[in-house]
Formats: sequence, structure tokens, C-alpha cells
Amino acid sequence: MNQQTNIFRRASALGLALTCASISLSAEAIEPDAASNQELLPYVVVSAPRFINKDVEVASRVQLIDQAEIVDSGATDLVQLLSKEANVHFRSTSGNSSQSEISMGGFGEASGQRVLILLDGHRLNTADLGQINWLSIPLALIESVEVIKGGQSAVYGNNAVGGVIKINTRRPTDELAGQVQVSGGSFDSYNSRFAVSGREGSLGFSVHAEHNETDGYRDNSQYEADSAGLKLDWVSTNWFNAYASISGVSSEYGLPGPLTRAELASDRHQSTQGDNNGEEDALYYRGGIGTCAGDLWTLALDGGFTDRDIRSEFFYASPSYPYFYLEQEYEIFSISPTLTYEDEQVTAVLGIDYYDDQVDATSIDLYGVYPYEYSRKTLAAFTSFSWNINEDWELSASLRVEDAKTEAETSAGIGSGEVDDDEYAWSLGLIHFIGDSSRAYASVRRFYRYPATDEVIDVFSGPMPVINFNLDPEAGHEVELGGDTVCGVLTLGGRVYYQWMEDEIIYDSSIGMFGANVNVDETRRFGVDLIASYAISENIDASLNYMWVQAEIADGPYDGSDVPLVPEHKVRLQVEYRPSNVMRIGAGATYTHDVHVGGDFGNTASELRDYVLFDLSVRYALSDDVSVFVTVDNLFDKEYVSTAFGPDGLYTGVGRSAKAGVTLSF
Repeated sequence: MNQQTNIFRRASALGLALTCASISLSAEAIEPDAASNQELLPYVVVSAPRFINKDVEVASRVQLIDQAEIVDSGATDLVQLLSKEANVHFRSTSGNSSQSEISMGGFGEASGQRVLILLDGHRLNTADLGQINWLSIPLALIESVEVIKGGQSAVYGNNAVGGVIKINTRRPTDELAGQVQVSGGSFDSYNSRFAVSGREGSLGFSVHAEHNETDGYRDNSQYEADSAGLKLDWVSTNWFNAYASISGVSSEYGLPGPLTRAELASDRHQSTQGDNNGEEDALYYRGGIGTCAGDLWTLALDGGFTDRDIRSEFFYASPSYPYFYLEQEYEIFSISPTLTYEDEQVTAVLGIDYYDDQVDATSIDLYGVYPYEYSRKTLAAFTSFSWNINEDWELSASLRVEDAKTEAETSAGIGSGEVDDDEYAWSLGLIHFIGDSSRAYASVRRFYRYPATDEVIDVFSGPMPVINFNLDPEAGHEVELGGDTVCGVLTLGGRVYYQWMEDEIIYDSSIGMFGANVNVDETRRFGVDLIASYAISENIDASLNYMWVQAEIADGPYDGSDVPLVPEHKVRLQVEYRPSNVMRIGAGATYTHDVHVGGDFGNTASELRDYVLFDLSVRYALSDDVSVFVTVDNLFDKEYVSTAFGPDGLYTGVGRSAKAGVTLSF
């Protein structure tokens, strides 16, 4: 597999018309100068964070997964893609990709709250602890995916603690382009997707639709979802553009629940909570405009609205607590104006982010009906600056200040209240380019995260929701050193980082009758990320992606303990063989180190064992437009546990899973 190690070099400003098309930018690969005999380091023009169509150097570890790699990977969803191509760690309590929790930077429980997911610049993270619905993202429309490591709150704000995943969809072109894919496989899984885009004059459009269903690896782990979307992109002149989109997803799924060690040994496919289930309906409305004022100034305005409903039913064996029903209605509004100045040496951005999250929810159990309301309004001002000192040095800096007002009210006013939190983040980076094939960088930054709704209002703590306004936002600092180089057919890249945090939020089950979310005084993470790719021959490529992190609690009653659910080592080895120009065979292996179970902050419970998973994929092109593929994950049917909360709250990983399909591109 050809994995590119990203290095960011300043290029000349792009055309003015392209500059105005600022809202739906995607990454583009730059080809080396064919006339030069010098080996160039692979690099890309990456859609700049908060910048309008500018290839800004980023003093961070960034990996680009381009469209060719997406096709060659054989992945049918983003979880598969990120796991195989970027060695990103996922945990699942359901056994399917839709509700998998992402982890980056050495975080365990609620790690998905500490990775920001952006689709064409719009946040996909929810205000609560709910996971991203990965199957609702149209893989057929994706142009590239950028994996940005480290705390990036100064540029992106809340949730950007362990990293950022930027998903960039294709922009419409004059030629009609699209893809139809149908696949099926193990556990009665079926997937069909359709996507098409094009442009007629000044109006561009993108349409997608997808259906997913599976019976799941375990009993009551079934999942079925339908999603669709439409996006219009209007460019009237070379100084103005606008876009609008609507997309939606409707899903139904089982909630198989955990197993004890005895139940796991007896039958790892079983579920002792066979009637637990959930439903979700969501609509996403997004839009924006961009305009240019001369050659140096650009103004953009983005906005969005999300309407999301979730309904969950839980049936318990306990006579005193046999049933629990939870309904949550979310309305999220956002607006972000941005002003950019750009010349040959300097790019400067000034912007505002406003978010209004409203939650109306009702929980019902044996003891009564408990409605509650929750709202959070955040207003942030940010600025970013990039200065091309000379051809060898680049300096960047960012600053963000944010105010968050949180209000909550339960039934009869019990536990009602409000709280104001002010946070700030900053970053400073320096890049040194060494010739045309190497770079080194250093950065230091401050980041933060506000508590999620489920952490402030705990609806699972007993017969009545509990509001906890004693939680402080998480905040921390990070120092990162990294670089990239090319030595002939060998490409190397990596980073070393040290991160220290205050007030990291954990759920401590030892507090009170039902446990509580609390702030930990201090946590620390020291880690190394390495990427290497080697062209063994003209037809064979190999790549290695290695992550090591030591995450520990550094103060309080758990001082010196490892953070649960964080693997110290994670290794991905991948080989690609191309016997002809119409066939690609890929084989990979992923090693995940053992971890402490969730909630084991004292490191006293038995650990989850390490495991190695092998995968295989084959793609064969029948013609220029039609190809067939076969993928097999967990090739040797390894029995492992994906995640656990307590020594007898185990969620088994998925066994051998095969899928075959056909893709028509036009």
C-alpha cells in the first residue's frame, strides 16, 4: 500500500474563483516535478483548518487518506477505513461499525468525546456521550480523510483533545460522476449505496443514498439504517459562491449488553439483554456563502441545524427495576463567520463560532416519569496566523477564547441550575524544511473540553436524573516534536509528544450508591507515533504504523495508575501486492496491547488480553468502470474482547467476517 506521509509546503495562491469556493474544500495531491531527478517527499495541499483554500503548513502529525487509498482499501465504512489505513483504535459494545467509539491520543472511557469529527467543516459530534453514526457518512462521496493528531482546540474548539478527523467530500465537476456499490456478507449483512455529482453551468449538485442492514455477530446486535442527502453548490461569479445541503438517517438497532466471564466462555454470541433496543432519526441542514473582496480578503459564513431524536428501551431482570425508557430530542444550531487575509507571506484568519445545543428528554421507569431540559450556548472568538519567514521556515500561531453557558432543569425543578464556564486555547508551531525531502517541526498548545450532557445530567444513576454542576471543563497542555523524510524508496514520519491535563472527567463507580462523574486532578500522557512505508518492488509495497502511549493518573487516590481501556502499543502492518494492473491483493495484521477494563482506575481487576487480528482484501477490475472485491476481517477467527466495563461487563469482538461486492463507477 502506498501511504503518504504528509508534509505541508507553501505554494502560490490558488485562483480567485477557487478561493471563493471555500466551504466545501477537499484535499488535493500534488505531483512532484517530473523533470526533476531529485526524490521529493510526498506531500499534499490539505484543506486548511479554518483557512479558506490555503495550503497552510501544520505543525502536527497529519495523515492523508486519499481517494485512491479509499478504493484500494476495500473498506465499506469509515471505521474499517480508519482502522486499516491510519491504525486508529475503535471499541464497540454492539459488534457493528455504526456505534463504534473512536480513540486517539491515549484516552479510554468516553474517548469519542475527545476526537472531533468534521464533515466538510461541520461538526458531527453530539452534545451527549452518543457515538458518531459512522454508517451515515457517504463513503462513496469522500474525496479524502485527514487524521490530525494532538490537541487542536485553538483552531477547532471543543472535543479536539486527542485529535481531529476531517472528512472531505468531492466537489462537483462539469462531468457527471458517481458510484453504485452493492455488497453482502457474514451475519446476513447487506449494503447498497449510490452517489452521483455533477455541474451544469454555475450549479453543482451531489446526491447520495445508502442502506445498511445486518443480523450482527451476537444475538440482539442487529442493525438497519437508511440514509440519504442532497447538496447544491452555486458559483455565480469568480467572487461569490453559496451552498446548501440536507441529509438524514433513520436507524434501528439492538443493544446486546455485556457478558460475564462465565457467559462469555459458555457462548460469546449470546445476549442476556435480548429485548434492549434503540432507534434514531436525524436530519442535518447545512449552508453557507463565500465572497472575495479584492485579491487579499475573503469572507465566509457557515451555518447548520441538527434535529435528532433517540429512543432507547432497556429491560432488566431485577423485579425492583424491570424497565427503563429514555427519549432524547436534540436541536443544535451553529453559525461561523470567518474573515481571511492572504498574501504571499502571511495568512491571517479572524472568526466567530456560535453553538446552541438544546436537549429535551424524558425517562420512564417503574417509579415514574421524569422529564428534563438541558441547554448549552457557546460563543467563541478565534484567530490564526501563518507566516512564511523564508523558504526554509514557517511560523504559525492560533488563539481561541470561548464562553459556555449551561442550563438544566429536571421535573418539579429538582436539581435545576446554570453555570458559566470560560475557556481558552492557544497553539504555537514552527516548521523547518530541510531541502525538498525532509521537514522537522515543533509545537506547543493548550486545549480544553466541556463536559458532555450525559456527564452533567446522569439519567442512569437511579430513579431520578442527577444534575452535577461541580464538573469543571477539562484542560491541558501538549508539546510535540515530529518530522518526515524520504530516503529513496523508504518514507518515514513520526512524532513524540507529552501531554498533561487537569480535571480530566472520569466516571467513578465507587462514589455514592450509583457512582458519579468527577474530575481527576492530573493525568499525563507520553507517546510516540511512527509511520514507515517501503516500496519492496515495483509491484509490492509495505507499510508500518506504530503507536505507543503511556497514559497515567498523576494525582489523587489513583496516583500512578494507568488510564483504563488504553492500549500501550498498537501496531498495524500492511502489504499490498499488484500482480497486474487490474488486480490488487492486500494483507494486514493489527496488534492491540492488553488494557485495564473500564472503571478500573486502581488497576486491581484482571486485564483484557492483547490480540492480533489479520485481514485480507482482493479487488479485481473487470473494466475501467466495474470492479469486484472481497474482504475478510479477523481472518483466523480470533476470539477477543473489544471493550469492558468492570471484570464482568465484557463486550466481545467480532469473529471472522467476510464481505463481497461489486462497484460501478462512472
